[in-house]
Amino acid sequence: MKNSIREYTVKAETLLKAIILTNGITFTSKAIKKSIKDGAKGQNLIYNMPINSSNTRPQEILIRSVEDNYEVVVSCVAPNSKEPVILDTDITGELIAVYKGEVFGGVDIAYIKTPEYYTKQLSSGENVKDFVSACGLDELNIIPWRGCAISKGCRFCGINSFIGDDVSAQKISSNHNFWEKIKGKYIVNLKEAIQIALKSECYAEHAHVILIAGNLKNDDLNYESLVFSDLAREIQPLVAEKSAEGIVAVLTPPQSFEMIDLLFESGISKVVFNLEAITEEGFHKYCPGKSDLGYQFFIERLQYALKVFGKGNVWTNLVYGLEMESNEDVIEKCSRLIESGIVISANILHLDKGNSLDCEVPSLYHVIDFFFRIEQMNSHQGFLPFYCSKALRTSLSNEVHDMRVLRGIIN
Repeated sequence: MKNSIREYTVKAETLLKAIILTNGITFTSKAIKKSIKDGAKGQNLIYNMPINSSNTRPQEILIRSVEDNYEVVVSCVAPNSKEPVILDTDITGELIAVYKGEVFGGVDIAYIKTPEYYTKQLSSGENVKDFVSACGLDELNIIPWRGCAISKGCRFCGINSFIGDDVSAQKISSNHNFWEKIKGKYIVNLKEAIQIALKSECYAEHAHVILIAGNLKNDDLNYESLVFSDLAREIQPLVAEKSAEGIVAVLTPPQSFEMIDLLFESGISKVVFNLEAITEEGFHKYCPGKSDLGYQFFIERLQYALKVFGKGNVWTNLVYGLEMESNEDVIEKCSRLIESGIVISANILHLDKGNSLDCEVPSLYHVIDFFFRIEQMNSHQGFLPFYCSKALRTSLSNEVHDMRVLRGIIN
């Protein structure tokens, strides 16, 4: 396939990742058999799962450039109305990607394997993966509860499809004593789980330590920040040497500005208050629970966090594709926030179980153009993209930063 998309030249591994994220991916029976043989990581089933799939569907694949060994990881997102990439095997049994009837050249493909710690148990007998998990190759995700208790769910999100009988945002918001009673045991188990997990091969280079969970109720966000602060204070010494950015906390901002101070004092290095949609119209339409808190509620707390954490250490993430009818307005609002000191990235819109969307996944060109333009803005401020190309599996921020996408056709 040609590596030029209008005015952009895209390296093969990044182009294949972008096509998968905009078109989706399916698997032949041979590819599924190989996933079992190779020990591929299946769906974590913590806060999302592609529509019309099962937990045996591989969660991610690694794509390596044959030219220079640059590696990316991509989420195996669900197919949409466009022609998907088909993952198959060749006559030697190696993975190949087929797109529009042709084998995609210039890349080697492998499954992201199940981390060793997924099969290990704590001294209490509980599973390590019940306390920490991996997204992409080297994220170390700490998710203290399941579900989201926000007043109205974001329309792209299906997090409440995976609550079960676990500790949930709903239970904690209904009764703080529930968390206070289990907190001590949880922290003991979490610290042991982190120590075991960090010995796994996937974290040999580094780990992106991310403290993240669904929201507590809209009027309970101070308590959410208090819990995150408690956990960060306990784990910071354990992850300091291995973590690439320090502890990254992803949460809805608290009502109290003083709680943002507490997040910083607890040892959190970067705080992430996700807008998801950056225009007020898109924010109201696609994030109705966050809209109940108010668009300015988020903007004011992002700006306050800048005073506490400093430029480049306050992030917000978007779901690119929600607001395509206002694409230039999206770019303009991104520019203003980035100029103020806030780092912006995005996940490409994909279809998960439990969504209630009325919009289409964006086109390949729009995706490449958006990430190129956002990278120019971030780079002008000296900002680095979130995590790395092997962690950020539904974004092209790292790839564009690493010059895998260039403007202008290169012969």
